Amino acid sequence: MTGTTAINISTTLYNQAADYARQHNTSVDKMMESILMALLMQTAVGIGGEGLIRGGDYQMLMRRLSDFQEYGPGWDDDGALPLNNEVVKNFKQVLELSTDDELRGWTIFPAANGTLLMEYKPLEAGINIGKDDFSYYRFAERKMEGENHLSFTPEAVIETMRHIGYAGE
Repeated sequence: MTGTTAINISTTLYNQAADYARQHNTSVDKMMESILMALLMQTAVGIGGEGLIRGGDYQMLMRRLSDFQEYGPGWDDDGALPLNNEVVKNFKQVLELSTDDELRGWTIFPAANGTLLMEYKPLEAGINIGKDDFSYYRFAERKMEGENHLSFTPEAVIETMRHIGYAGE
């Protein structure tokens, strides 16, 4: 393939994505991200992509994060703050360092104060990620346990995820 052919293909893909985005009231960037992810997944599967593509939980969490990042001030009709950029950066660090097994069973929701709540679906448990700290809770043996304002490191959050996840087994 020549350079000119590659540019023509790229331009055609971009124009098609722009048309689709306008029709479906979404951004061109989101469309291009979806197209590139689909191409990458096809390529990875075609070459036996073990380890090249993260699992479905990772993909779901990234999609939800992307959606929540578009929430503006007052997204809950009651003065909620949009997700804080540092919170987003912190959560992405957790995702990148987590294994697919560690992410299994987790989902996320924005909190009204600009933080991000991770909920562990198999149990009544969650982790709230802030700019500089995180908190967690879980119900164990009919009582709630947890800690507030723990210093944030992605490793500390992942260790807490493991602690919560293993408690349910």
